[in-house]
Order: sequence, then C-alpha cells, then structure tokens
Amino acid sequence: MQSRSMLRTHRYGIPALVLAAVALVALTGCGGSGDQAQARPNVIVILTDDQGYGDLSAHGNPILKTPHLDKLHGESVRFGDFHVASVCTPTRGELMTGLYSLRNKAGMVPAGRNLMRRDVSTMPEAFAAGGYTTGLFGKWHLGDTYPHRPLDRGFQRAVWHKGWGLASEIEYDNDYYYTRYLDQTEVRYSDRFCTNLWFDKAMEWMGEQAVMGQPFFAYIALNTPHYPFHSLGKDFAPYGDKVDDPLLAHFFGLIKNIDENFARLDAWLAETGIQDNTLVVLMNDNGTAKGETVFNAGMRGKKGSPYEGGHRAICFIRWPDGGLGEPRTIGYPAQVTDIFPTLADLAGIDAPEPSSLDGDSLAPLLTGEMDQGPDRKFIVQYGGRHRPAKYAESTVVWNQWRLVEGTELYDLSSDPGQASDIAAEHPDIVRDMQAHYDEYWAEIEASVEEVEPLFIRAEQGTFTELTSNSWIEVDCDNRERTANACGPPRGGPWQIEVEQAGQYEVELSRWPFHLDRDLTVEGPGATIGGMLIERGVALPIASASVSVNGQRHVTAKAEEGASSIRFELTFEQGRNTLQGWFSDQSGKDLAGVYYGRISAQ
Repeated sequence: MQSRSMLRTHRYGIPALVLAAVALVALTGCGGSGDQAQARPNVIVILTDDQGYGDLSAHGNPILKTPHLDKLHGESVRFGDFHVASVCTPTRGELMTGLYSLRNKAGMVPAGRNLMRRDVSTMPEAFAAGGYTTGLFGKWHLGDTYPHRPLDRGFQRAVWHKGWGLASEIEYDNDYYYTRYLDQTEVRYSDRFCTNLWFDKAMEWMGEQAVMGQPFFAYIALNTPHYPFHSLGKDFAPYGDKVDDPLLAHFFGLIKNIDENFARLDAWLAETGIQDNTLVVLMNDNGTAKGETVFNAGMRGKKGSPYEGGHRAICFIRWPDGGLGEPRTIGYPAQVTDIFPTLADLAGIDAPEPSSLDGDSLAPLLTGEMDQGPDRKFIVQYGGRHRPAKYAESTVVWNQWRLVEGTELYDLSSDPGQASDIAAEHPDIVRDMQAHYDEYWAEIEASVEEVEPLFIRAEQGTFTELTSNSWIEVDCDNRERTANACGPPRGGPWQIEVEQAGQYEVELSRWPFHLDRDLTVEGPGATIGGMLIERGVALPIASASVSVNGQRHVTAKAEEGASSIRFELTFEQGRNTLQGWFSDQSGKDLAGVYYGRISAQ
C-alpha cells in the first residue's frame, strides 16, 4: 500500500510520488528511453522579459536583491559581453533560428513584421529531431495562429499566452494574478500568479519526462518583469519605501518573484537528482524597461536603444556534468544567435550548417577547447517601429568597438558609457565595420520589404485571427491603444496568404471576440492585480468596409447590439492584402478594425 505522504502534492506543485520516481531514475539510470538517452543533458533555457543587465544584484545593483540568480551566476560560465536585440520579438526569433531578425523576418514587435519565415528551421525542431521532448512555458510572441504557433514550430508541449504579454491587444482582459492561458490549443484559467504558473507547469512536465528517462528541452519564457508593473504585494513590499517611483518598486518586485521561482526550480532539480546533467541557460531579452534610473551598469541607453544599455544582456550557462570547468566570465563578444548552434553542439544534436547561420557555436569556449574565439564582427539590429531601414537601430560589434547606426564609433575599453563619438579619429575602423554591415545588407536588401503573411487555411471549421498588431507599418499592439481607438481612421492593412482560392467568411469586431461585446460601447473594465485599466472610447459604429488588394470596397451595416459585422469574400490563392475599417452613420471613417477572423466556407 502506498504511503499517504507520497500522494501529497509537493511544495513545487508536483505530486511527491512523481518526485520520488524522478529521483529513483536519476539514481539508478533506469528510464524508459534507455541509457543512451540518459547520457544526454536536459536543457532549460530561461528568458526574462525587459529585465536589463543591471537588474541583478550580482551585477552591482545597489537596491535590487536577487540572491538565487546570484547563486546561479556564481556557479555558471558567464558571457560578460553578450548581446541580444534591443526589443523582445527580434530576440526571440534570433534565439529560435540562429539568424538575424531581419533575415528570419521576425524583426519588429508591432506593424505586421513579427512572424518568422516558415522555411526556417528552429531550435526546438532540431531538439525534437535529435530525440528530445520539447516544451514551451510562458511567452512565445512569434505568432498566435497556424502555422506560426509554438506547436507548429517544434514544441511538442506548450503552455503559453498570446501576443507580447497579458496586456497586449489579443490578451485584452488577461491578468497576472488570474491568468488565462493556452494548454496546447485549449483555453484554460489559473488562480496562480503568471510567473508561478509557468514554472509550475514546466516542472510538472519536466518531471514527467525525467520519470521516463527522456531528455528534454524546456524553454521557460517569462512575460515578466514587462509592463504592466503589478507585482505581488509581498514582492513589492521590500522596495516600496526604497524608491520614489511605485512602478519601479513593482518592477523590482516582479524580478524578486522571478528570483524566488528560480530558487524553486533549482531546489527541484537538486531534489530530483537531475541537476548535474541539466544544462541551464539564463538570459534576458533586451535592455531594462524601468531600472536604469537606479543602476544600468554604467551603460548608455535602455530598451529599444542601439547603445549598449539597449542590448547588452545576461548570459549564464551551468552544466555541472558538462565539463565546462570552473565558473568564470568569458569576455569574448557573443550574441543570441550563437545560442542555437552552441546548445546543439553541447547536446550532440544536428543543427543547420554553420554557414547558413548568423551565429557561431560557443561550445569550444565553454569546454575550454579554445581560450579565445576567432576575431569576428556581428550586427545587433531590429526593424524599428514601422519598417526596417539600412543602419536604423543598428550596432556593429567588433571586440571593444561599437559602430552605432553606421556613423557613430565608440571604444568601450576607454569609454564604456559611450559618451564620446570618435568616428572622425578612426576612419579606417569605421570603414571596416561599415563594410561588414554593407555586405550583410546587400544579402537582405532585395527582400527586406517582404512580410511574412498571416496564413488563411482552406479547411472548414478553422479560422485565422487578425488583430491590429498585424497592421502593416502601423503601431497598435496593446489594449490601451485599441481601447482608445489608436491608428489612422482606416487603420492599416493585413498581409494574408490564402491556402486555396474560394469563398471565405470575414468577421470584423471592435473588441476581442471572446468578450462578445457590442460594437458601439466602451471597453470592458479589465484589471491587473485588482487595478482597473481605462475603458477607452465608445465609437458610434454604423457600418464596416473592407478592401481586398486595394481595389474591392464592400460595406455592410451593423445590426443593433451586434458584436461583429460579417462579410463573404472571394480570395485568390496566394498573397492578398485585406483592410477593414468602421464608419459612423454619415459615412465618416472612425477607426480601423482591431479584431477580425477569417474562416473557409
């Protein structure tokens, strides 16, 4: 008879019986996938959202305390000159593909340029092909509809949310405290704080894999400490009287919560006995969004900036059984595109040919096979707020040199704060770095205006969601903006690719469809942590109009009390442009269509 204590739920949210089974597998080496699979490391990549390099006490922050992440710092090989994109979507696409964001096409957060090319291989696909099970927990932000969802891009298990976060336009009424999320494709609800939820679900799934002796690749991609800044009361409390800005205290509180969740994960890894053969990577996705007023590690700039504070990032790598040697800091310049080939090498799986990637494997540096990597230049850039342009938002990194937006040159060895542009004093260095960038731009210039479209399936019973976040070259990607009718009177166009020519139903709404809300009323009172967001403006919507490929113009009236307006349209196979907007009784254009969906007839 089983002990009743073994059936209780452990403090990590996992049945104690499962923990015991994991520990037994780790001790005996007996697992369902055999000894060969057991020899391969488990891999966990943790990515925080809007935490900067300086938002860590191990890096010198004088107020914020992160003891458990500091412990990881002390146990890891650290890349001290590591770079990501300066905003979140591009970093995520570069992590998943090993390709620069403008090459893989997920180059921006809004404006319809945030989907990876469908022909590009991804890291989870490579791990799955190599015999790993793959799981995502938290923020994806590389597509909410087929074939761009995490389940379509290599993840076999996905517990995730849509959009850039819980205040994005598609997650309009979601909440950090009572989180709505997707379990695979099914909508679920939780009474757990969102970050706690992602770690709980990740540990539950990893435990199941470990019981079977199955190596896993887990991507714990957090949506904190990103805005909106509403931490748990216990996490806010230590900082509420230490900083003048309550939102900054909440920002630090969100990081405190991450630190405590990492402590739970670390203790779980130790208790289950799989810690030594688990490779853990900790990263952040861009410069700080809020913490620069307290501490920015002497760097210029923050999130969104081409200066160092916008893109220099945390990168800790720990693998006790991996032969990585003593914890240390490696000063060799590295970047997020290096992570895919590096992890592939360390895990012994196949990745795309090195010549086809923008990143290089750092494995020889980690294992001590090489003391110093080859001299190289690399590019940090995203596509701007509306469209990509040559040199815009770019930095070329070459050892200590930084070429910012093609003209400004800084030597970080003597000027880490980038206070003095010395381009005029080193024209040869500028020319070399410009030549490197120009060669890259020549490779992508012909395709830089191309957009990865939303895909419209021909299968009946399926639909594709459209939101204002995908308006081409229009920035309207959060609930405050949609609530207040952001954008031009006709909004912006959607780029779509239709699988099969035929008739489709197009349904247009002012509000997210799950709210089933009257077109003409103000927004619902969504909350975060009990705080009411503004309801926005009501629009006197009397009709909606659509155009296809800039030519066809169809108008339909809104029925009284209706939550949407429907059209039946015929699309040609392949790429099309669709645009929808609302008008009042007099025919005056009011706003673009913020929410739409297309289904086959």
